[in-house]
Amino acid sequence: MSLKETPSAQAETSSGEKPYRIPEDTSTPDYELKCPFQNGFAAPSATNSATSQENGSVTGIAPHTTGDGAQDSSLDTFAELPSALIDTLPTIIHKKSRDSKRGLVFHEVLRLDNGLCFAQFLEQELDLKKLNQIHDSLWMCGRPMNARPLHHQILIGRTIVITKRIDLHLLYYSNLIMLKPLPAYLLHKQIWDTYLCHEGAKELHQSACGLLLSYVWLVRSEHDFNLAQKDHQNLLPVGLTYPQWRRIALEFLHYIDPDTLHQVNKRYNFGELRLSRINKIYRMNPRFIRKYFVRGYLYGYNRYAPFLQRNVSWILAVSVLFSLALSGMQVGTAVDPLKDNQIFNRASYGFVVFTMALVAAILVFVGVTFSIIYFFNMHTAIKQAKSEQRRRQQLTVKRNLRNGEP
Repeated sequence: MSLKETPSAQAETSSGEKPYRIPEDTSTPDYELKCPFQNGFAAPSATNSATSQENGSVTGIAPHTTGDGAQDSSLDTFAELPSALIDTLPTIIHKKSRDSKRGLVFHEVLRLDNGLCFAQFLEQELDLKKLNQIHDSLWMCGRPMNARPLHHQILIGRTIVITKRIDLHLLYYSNLIMLKPLPAYLLHKQIWDTYLCHEGAKELHQSACGLLLSYVWLVRSEHDFNLAQKDHQNLLPVGLTYPQWRRIALEFLHYIDPDTLHQVNKRYNFGELRLSRINKIYRMNPRFIRKYFVRGYLYGYNRYAPFLQRNVSWILAVSVLFSLALSGMQVGTAVDPLKDNQIFNRASYGFVVFTMALVAAILVFVGVTFSIIYFFNMHTAIKQAKSEQRRRQQLTVKRNLRNGEP
């Protein structure tokens, strides 16, 4: 470990005392997991909304029980949340389960009405594993700098598209940039204290702090704040005012070091990321090529026509250039100074043969690629449909046996 002397240490050396040396420690410093603000934001109460904690139920929802019939203790904490905050949550979540034999992923539907499901919901909402596993390659997709504020995004002609996936937040393609709205629960201190600041929640805490930090970047002024609420985009929670947001942001920056960024997920070492290059990394990286070669990081096509338009349009530009070159050669062979020139005739002959071969190769490549994608999608759809039907039949049998039905 290299050491360096401070000026005060050098002054002490002249008096004969041993100089004090400060170690240069480049490791990530430890920090306390706590709520990054003192007073958060309370969502406004909905009309005729009331929270009933009688028998552990929330707004009339039956209490969640464990397998042995005991009531889940995590519901107690969930029931203590304000009803206005609970009303901002989704109705259901999908819990992924993988069929290792068939290589398929199923989604079990869970009602978001208890603390256990809310904890699983947070794990999905704040999951950045797909970006973190290519972190060493993200330098190719964006610069390690803060994201630009909302007014600058509008200035450079970008259209904001809402996404609920945090791993698509601040990713851009062409003139579109995807933003995940800041959820109201991340501005509620009780959520942080209960679900994000306990032992084992460091990854969730870093991801949540990173999302908050991204909005500190995006909403820097009252004008940015107004843009976040414009056209019913609601990038910020409904009812939040700019003075409240400014106070939360300043308190947040007292806890988060915006220069070292050691308290946030490493994805936020970068601001805006280019989606097309992330797709290329997932398609070309040997670790992911088998699984993501066709669909990449985000598959943006639901029809074959847009796929062909985006990926084959470059052939038209190449064809125009080759047509101009061939037309010029055709004129040259009819002009006296060139028609008897053997070098020009050989070059023209070679270029014509090369052009014909290139056109044939492109047609074969496009046809093969389209066929692979078409049959891959068909095979996956058929296999998924059969496996899903089999899984649902098995769940029906288990439910009937549990309920004592034949």
